[in-house]
Amino acid sequence: MRYVVGYVPNHRGIDAVKLAATLAADQAATLDIVVVLPVERVTFDMYSPDRAYYTQLDKQGHEWLEEAMSHVPDGVTATGRVLNAETITEGLIEAATDPEFGPEAGLIVIGAAGHGLGGRFTVGSIAGALLHSSPVPVGLAPADYEGHPSITRITCATGTREGAEALLEVAVDSAARRHVPLRLMSLVAVGGGSQDEHRARIGAAEQHAVLLVEKASAALPEEVPVTSVVGQGHSLEECVSSLDFADSEIVLVGSSRLAGPRRLFLGASANKMLRALPVPMIVVPRDYDPPTPS
Repeated sequence: MRYVVGYVPNHRGIDAVKLAATLAADQAATLDIVVVLPVERVTFDMYSPDRAYYTQLDKQGHEWLEEAMSHVPDGVTATGRVLNAETITEGLIEAATDPEFGPEAGLIVIGAAGHGLGGRFTVGSIAGALLHSSPVPVGLAPADYEGHPSITRITCATGTREGAEALLEVAVDSAARRHVPLRLMSLVAVGGGSQDEHRARIGAAEQHAVLLVEKASAALPEEVPVTSVVGQGHSLEECVSSLDFADSEIVLVGSSRLAGPRRLFLGASANKMLRALPVPMIVVPRDYDPPTPS
């Protein structure tokens, strides 16, 4: 398994390396750390200021790559490359999918743009572009993420909309490969309405969660426990904030129904969740079929 890490020379790049290393630690996965630089424009003058600029930029890119490699912990295998592309997003997708660079990556990992609710996530231009175009899952490291020896739990955001079944299959597969507990999370933003309506919506979510737990448990070994939790609040952000998360867990969410086949499209609900989550979030493309680990 190969994880592509988008590195930029700031704390977001370090956050991305730490998350990718945590995810790879118990999967025998390798990190492919990528620094994306602008495409060099053709010039025929060897003394052109443009040529000097691109030469210096390439040197700087390799220095950034060395800096990124210094943050890879012992025991994790990592390689690095400098790519030229029109945009960082295009470069990372190319690195993840072009056979020239190896088998399709199981994940693209980047750092969040800054601080959101509770000091965690906001989506910047690079993340925003990836979250609306990537054909492979995208992992987002919260600001100031501290690495861990391994992932200790997977929480999967569940629902009844189209694509929910495919996401559950990805979550089950991930829990089975990592041998960690799986928690199925439903969020019920009650908003307006009567108390009876609130109770009915929460009851329906709990019943649906029971069915999903039974289905996931049947597909997993006995030593991999499956539980469910229902977050409640007046908004999705409040629903997320009402739940407890371990620092060493990850949250899986699916793409919007607007996504094309095998493409990401971060929907409004997932975007709201993102701003409140204190742990890494992995967004899975619609109809995604994980590559077979090599």
